[in-house]
Amino acid sequence: MPKRVAFFPGKEPIENYFNIQSKREQIFEPHYNLTPGQHIPVVFKNGDTLSLDRIRWGDENSRNTTVPVNEAAALTDDKKWIPCAIPLSGFYIWKDDKEEGSPFFIRMLSGPLMVAAGLLHSKEEYFQIITTEANVLIKPMSETMPLLFDRELSHLWLNQSEEVDNILNRAKNLFLLTDLSVTRVSEEVNDPSNNSEELVQPIPK
Repeated sequence: MPKRVAFFPGKEPIENYFNIQSKREQIFEPHYNLTPGQHIPVVFKNGDTLSLDRIRWGDENSRNTTVPVNEAAALTDDKKWIPCAIPLSGFYIWKDDKEEGSPFFIRMLSGPLMVAAGLLHSKEEYFQIITTEANVLIKPMSETMPLLFDRELSHLWLNQSEEVDNILNRAKNLFLLTDLSVTRVSEEVNDPSNNSEELVQPIPK
């Protein structure tokens, strides 16, 4: 289950990916160790256009941070839940999700942007990351991982222009082992107060 994420893709990749523009430069400030309860950039449909804003990850008590993919489809029937996409640089995992010992950083090999599927609670203004069964690369350490989208599925999800079940099922097997990188990183990640670029640098085996 994702408990920490990193965000440092920069402004241009996000704007190009979602075909949006924002003059709020602070939204794109990098952060290398984001935890539930913190505000993270999120893309969602606002009227007829896509918006980008910082939204709290999890409710006010930092709970409800994730939702399994098999429950996410049902939630979209409730109008207070809005499909959203979370642009990330990657996420951290630990053996058995214990947030101790050696952390590992997972990122995309194809570019600076990893997009996770999410649901935004429009009334309480927090979001959850949708999770799916971990692939064989990640499963030795964690049973689940974020459900990841490519550009096509991101836009279908945000615009609700295809059946929800179809979008989520297509995303489950979207990325192969060769699409992701898993590297061991510094145990400094274990302290949520640490936030520096060095946290995502691979440690030699």
